[in-house]
Amino acid sequence: MNCCTSCFTSSYLTNIIQSNKEKGNCNFCGTENTNVYLAKELLPFFRNIFNLYKADESSKLSLWDSINQDFEIIESNCLKNSESLFKAIAHSEYAEFSSLFENNVSQESKELLDVKSNEVQSIWDRFKAEIKHKNRFHISKANLIDLNVLETFFNSESFIKIIKKGRNFYRCRISNKTGYENKDMWNPPKKFATSGRANPKGISYLYLGSRIETTFYESRASLFDYASVAEFRLKDDVKILDLRNPEYDIISWSENDAVELFLIYGSFIQTLQEEISLPIRKQDKDLDYIPTQYISEYIKSLGFDGV
Repeated sequence: MNCCTSCFTSSYLTNIIQSNKEKGNCNFCGTENTNVYLAKELLPFFRNIFNLYKADESSKLSLWDSINQDFEIIESNCLKNSESLFKAIAHSEYAEFSSLFENNVSQESKELLDVKSNEVQSIWDRFKAEIKHKNRFHISKANLIDLNVLETFFNSESFIKIIKKGRNFYRCRISNKTGYENKDMWNPPKKFATSGRANPKGISYLYLGSRIETTFYESRASLFDYASVAEFRLKDDVKILDLRNPEYDIISWSENDAVELFLIYGSFIQTLQEEISLPIRKQDKDLDYIPTQYISEYIKSLGFDGV
C-alpha cells in the first residue's frame, strides 16, 4: 500500500518520499497523482518509535493514538487512517509488534526519560550559576554540560544550514549625522570588543542581520538617532548552526537509534535556543552573557562559521 507526502508532518519523511520519484495514488489520505512510497518500506524509520511502547491494559490509548498524541507525526487529513497506515508500515514484522497493535499501550520508559530530561535541565541551571558566580574556567563535573551530546545534536540535519555565497546581510551602528565609512562598519577591533551574547570581551565577532529593521533593534537605536547601515555580501558559502527554528523531527532520530537521546535532550536544546536568541537589553550585564558565550565558543570549535 502506498503512502505519500501528505500523510506525514515530518519533513525528513516527505523528502524521502519525494526523492522516490514514483507517482501514484495514496491509499491512506486519498491524494491522487502524487509522489508515493510503499508504506512497509518506512519501517526502519518507525521501529524505534514502536519500541517506546508496551501493551498496557490500564491505558485508554491505542498505539496509533499514542504516537499521534506524543509526536504529531501524522497530518490531520490522514489521522482517521492512522491505524491502517501504521499497520501497513509494520507489515513485514507485524508478528513482532502485534501485541502493540492489538492492545492499548503506554510509553514503557516515559517516567524515566522525563526524570533524565529534568536532570539535564537542572545541570544547565547549575552550570549557569557556577560559571557566572563560582568557577569560570574549570567547571565541576557535576555541573558540566555533556558537550558530546551537544555535538550530536548540532551536527544533525535539523540544525545545519549552508548559506550560499552572494547572500546579503546588514549591520547597523548608531552614528552622527555624517555617518561611518565602510571600513568602520566591520566588527570592532579586539581592543574595543565588549561582551555580547555570543562573544567574550576582547574577542571580536561580526553580528549581522538578514533584515535592515532587525539591525536597528540590535543596535538599540532610538527615536531621532542617526544610524549607519552597511550591506555585506558573502564571498563564499558558510556553514551556520541554525537555532532560530530547528525542526525537532523524531523520525531522523529514530532512524539513527537515538530516540531516547532526543526525548531526554530535546527540551534542553529548546531552552538553549531561547537563551542564545534572546534580544540584548540595556539592563543586561556582562555576567548574563557568560553561559551563552561558552556555548558559542564550543559551536565555533565544531567548525561552524556562525550561529
